[in-house]
Amino acid sequence: MKRLLFILILVIITLVACSENNKEEKQVERVTPVETGEVTKGDLVMERNFYGRTMPNQTIPIIPTVAGEIDELNVENGDKVEEDDEIATISSPPQGNIKVEATSTGTITQLQAQEGSLVSNQDPLAVVIDLEQLTVQLQVPDVQLELFEKGKKVTLILESAEEETLEAEIEYVASAANEAGLFPIDLSFDNETTHHKAGVIATVVLEDTVIDDSLLIPTAALVEDNDGTYVFTTDGKTATKVEVTVQATQSQSTAVQAELKEGDQLITSGQLTLEDGAKIKVIEED
Repeated sequence: MKRLLFILILVIITLVACSENNKEEKQVERVTPVETGEVTKGDLVMERNFYGRTMPNQTIPIIPTVAGEIDELNVENGDKVEEDDEIATISSPPQGNIKVEATSTGTITQLQAQEGSLVSNQDPLAVVIDLEQLTVQLQVPDVQLELFEKGKKVTLILESAEEETLEAEIEYVASAANEAGLFPIDLSFDNETTHHKAGVIATVVLEDTVIDDSLLIPTAALVEDNDGTYVFTTDGKTATKVEVTVQATQSQSTAVQAELKEGDQLITSGQLTLEDGAKIKVIEED
């Protein structure tokens, strides 16, 4: 009997001790590691991309003054010529040998004739294109027309030029839409030293101010659930839940209306499991 009583007392002591340990564990507050970002103020600017193709700035045909047979041909496609360079000699029975000269400086293209070929004085013998200045043609809807202003400098990225950006200038903005309901836009850029080819896909990048003078927060700080949209501010030790109204958003920054001020620290990582008043520890980003 005494042995049984001793065992019972031992079990009770053990249970009480476990209970006390559990209470101590519950009293230890959980601290969540987080990363933070800062509230700023300014304009929310988005990049708009428009696509077109490069084209020669000038395309000038070379049309012989007489019809006849090509007696001598001095160029081939791809050759560079200066204005008044001799391109060919045409033998014309009534007029003898006639020299054909380049009408402008540029590169020879669309030459299909050869020595001995018959040519007319109605069709081009070849075409001279100016590749030192290239043009990019776009077509944009009326809602985006205000982004384009004659003389404005914009960023240009060519598909064939990896990690290279160029500067182009808007030279023409149509005042009337075409049959497709779009407004033609012409831009040009200096190709004298870069030597890009015509016909390459080009991306024109413009900055569009979506929201003026607003509170800007890191997009990563946003939390959305059934309770709405909110963020967590922090003083470095505690998380505070603040509701926000999103005005416009992009990948890095979001414009909001909220009880926030410039310089406030927002939790940008680790906030999905937080509650208002939770303890946190700010860690440095990797």
